[in-house]
Amino acid sequence: MQKLRIGVVGCGRISDCHFNAIKNNNNTMEIAAICDLNPTNLQRAQEKTGANPYTSIDDMIKFEKLDCISICTPNGYHYENAKKVLKAGINVIVEKPLTLNYSEGKKLFNLANKKNKQVFLIHQNRFNPTIQCVKNALDSGAFGKIYMITSNIFWYRDDDYYKNPSWHGSKKIDGGAFITQASHYTDIMNWFAKSELKSIYAIGKTRERKIETEDCGSAIIEWKNHIIGNVNLSVLTYNENYEGSITIIGEKGFAKIGGIAMNKILDWKFEAPTKEFCNISYDVESVYGFGHTPYYESIAKTLLNKEPFLISKKDALNSLKLLCGIVDSMNKKKIIKFK
Repeated sequence: MQKLRIGVVGCGRISDCHFNAIKNNNNTMEIAAICDLNPTNLQRAQEKTGANPYTSIDDMIKFEKLDCISICTPNGYHYENAKKVLKAGINVIVEKPLTLNYSEGKKLFNLANKKNKQVFLIHQNRFNPTIQCVKNALDSGAFGKIYMITSNIFWYRDDDYYKNPSWHGSKKIDGGAFITQASHYTDIMNWFAKSELKSIYAIGKTRERKIETEDCGSAIIEWKNHIIGNVNLSVLTYNENYEGSITIIGEKGFAKIGGIAMNKILDWKFEAPTKEFCNISYDVESVYGFGHTPYYESIAKTLLNKEPFLISKKDALNSLKLLCGIVDSMNKKKIIKFK
């Protein structure tokens, strides 16, 4: 069977998750090319993958025959890089966030439709066994009517994090803590709510770090099916990533998902007799978890077998709309209402 030829643009910290995931799916794909402006990053990635190295995405597109390109660059460059890939008639994988504003996200999907290509947004935690189990319980009605979905992200990012690399904490390239640190959690909340957004009100403050964006914040979300959501976020938690959790409060039960990568079921209780609920907690090595491997497996099934992808265009844009709504509310200091 012919393997998918994958290119990776951006060989920083997150790229190892992509390299490992592609290697773990080596029956269906291979890393054909890598690209980075930083010579140290590029050399390290070349030694790890053996792929053809480039310092220009334009050259990589020109000289390589690729089925898909993964964009792992800083947030603010996602749109322009993904647009180049799609214009060249190549499928694109984009690390979260898709873009830093909603209109650019829509433009990418419109271009993909025009070119008959796919946009795959990385939200790898959807593939976690713990998340899959809770989603199945929601879909089966085990929770009954859902009243509330909350998330706490209490992490630690010191001054060095924002100095190296220097784009961390910038409005133009980073986008802020909600965009960067909370996006996987807000995506899962949106997925669990199964409804369009009605309104968002958010407050963000820069309490300690010398950055352009928030280091603490809170957002209240309402979906059109009347579910209330709340996200509390801080990157100032003393000296450690203390909590990353999602709690679902329903008519017939509740559950709390935690762990550093939403990899543990911390608590649960249901009206119906239940001896076990999602008894599949597991350990991970980092906040990225293990979701990139099944994510790439699903990409292969979509491109090679025409199977539907777990994160649809609607899901990707709704996830982006929630994040951009939080930032918009913080900036305008008012409730953002959606039609």
